[in-house]
Amino acid sequence: MGRIPEATVEQVLASTDIVELVGRSVKLRRAGANFVGLCPFHNEKSPSFNVSPARNSYHCFGCGAGGTAIGYVMAHEGMSFVEAVKRLADAAGIRIEEEVWDENAEKEAKLRAALIRAHQRLAEWYHHLLMKDPVADVARKYLKGRGITAQVAKRWQLGFAPNGGDLMRRWANEQKIPEELLIGAGVLARGDRGEVYPRFRQRLMFPICNDNGEVIAFSGRLLDADAKAAKYMNSPETPIFNKSRVFFGFHKAKRAVAKASQAIVCEGQIDLVMAFEAGFENVVAALGTAFTEHHAKLLKRHADEVVLCYDSDGAGFKAAQRAFQILAPTGLVVKVAALPAGDDPDTLIRREGAERFASLIEGAEEFIDYQIAHAAAQPKFNQMTERVRFAEQMAGNIRLLDNPVARSTAIQRVALRMGIPEEDIRKRIGKVGSNQVMKGTVEEAKSEASRLLKEQDRTALMLCQTALANPEVLGWLRQSGKVEWLDDLPGTELLGVLWRSECQPLDAASMTSFLSGLDPVLQQAMVGLQFQPAPPGGLEEAAQALKALELGRIQHQIRRVQTQLKAPGLTAEQAGALQQEMLTWRKEYLDRRAASLDTP
Repeated sequence: MGRIPEATVEQVLASTDIVELVGRSVKLRRAGANFVGLCPFHNEKSPSFNVSPARNSYHCFGCGAGGTAIGYVMAHEGMSFVEAVKRLADAAGIRIEEEVWDENAEKEAKLRAALIRAHQRLAEWYHHLLMKDPVADVARKYLKGRGITAQVAKRWQLGFAPNGGDLMRRWANEQKIPEELLIGAGVLARGDRGEVYPRFRQRLMFPICNDNGEVIAFSGRLLDADAKAAKYMNSPETPIFNKSRVFFGFHKAKRAVAKASQAIVCEGQIDLVMAFEAGFENVVAALGTAFTEHHAKLLKRHADEVVLCYDSDGAGFKAAQRAFQILAPTGLVVKVAALPAGDDPDTLIRREGAERFASLIEGAEEFIDYQIAHAAAQPKFNQMTERVRFAEQMAGNIRLLDNPVARSTAIQRVALRMGIPEEDIRKRIGKVGSNQVMKGTVEEAKSEASRLLKEQDRTALMLCQTALANPEVLGWLRQSGKVEWLDDLPGTELLGVLWRSECQPLDAASMTSFLSGLDPVLQQAMVGLQFQPAPPGGLEEAAQALKALELGRIQHQIRRVQTQLKAPGLTAEQAGALQQEMLTWRKEYLDRRAASLDTP
């Protein structure tokens, strides 16, 4: 299938009157420069849904929904991106000619092939370090403590990423692999001073493979339990890797999944490896607990049933609920294997054996029953308000079931277990409406966007808002050449997306084109930020904010080195290099701090 050229998408957006479009389904009234109405994506009595003709976008301050005209058609009509663009193009009288090939296609194919070769050789090198090199003693001790033998490590080509960059640099030179290719692969990163360093440091490495078994990315598990960094770190997205489309271990599991017509879904890589080695070969793991429609469609092509095997805590229940909302509309039967409190597949299998795990899988409940049991165990469940709220939630989940027979059976079970007449449940399902079919993904995007905004560094968020409102600030940022170091500073994701883009926020066509190219979570977060009042100040305040972020980044680097110095088994040379790096970062921090204080 061809793709719609970006120029055509921009033309469609520029030709669409978003006020007229939204006004067909929402009663709007003017409020200053914008229009307001009741949000079509959630129930509300006071209007919080805003449409901005100047920005050619919409945003709801109540539920967080927002985006371009294309996004509105996708969310409201349940269409794909291409379908929505074609719908609006037809209305605007614009002819669409899809691209099927361009002069860069061969270059892109060569890059993909080079990246795959580089990843395969990296996997071999990481594995060699783990199996043979003294630098990986800490990783071998960790594996031994988890009951993972050398034979298992070989079968999964597990590896080890060392602390410093010297080993990788020498290896890359010997292999004649260009530094820029490793940066493009995401295993190296470039700092603001031009220094290049490994993204994965002191981590147990899991190769991530595509369906053909080719290594396309890595997931690294932190070995220092006291470190403040994330336990698991995945490769960034590259031309060959998109984590929303890949399961860890699927290349090994897909035949067993198809044979059993069932997929067991675990949360972590070690859980998967231990379950697979114990004989449960139809097991997969998402890279993180977040399921996507791509994951669901991939499983549906191979199986009829999914058994979710998540932790038995509140976070595990929420993860299972989100997964159900993605999986159920595809027609998959979704079940939950309730693990004992505090256990995961790895600990359960090692303590009680494969037979115990097999009995849990065999006795897995369908998600609807699991949800009822979970709710009934809550202290407030006997309160009427709580039961009504839960009945509404159950109606929404039943509405997601693809098969009418499955829906009818679920209604009967819910009515029986909750003591509610079947007709009441059916009425509630009818009230949910057709939009509930896509509510799982829409609600998740809004929730994730809200979470993302809360997790942003306050200074970075302020600078992003200033850049959105002030072209001079945004142009100054883009000329500073410092965007790369945002990769090392958590909470700067939104600032980085805007900084790296070529959009002009005060140009409606440019901004709508930029927003339409973002994933739903980033799009909703950016629109929500755009609708907030711009902070006071201009270029001078932006410069101060950037200096504060630079200091924050240096502090982050100091903490990173401090963590690395705690790693057991460091040689004197390695410790000395880290101490020198620590002194360099501390000197730079003091110098920049002094310069900042001297600035009038």
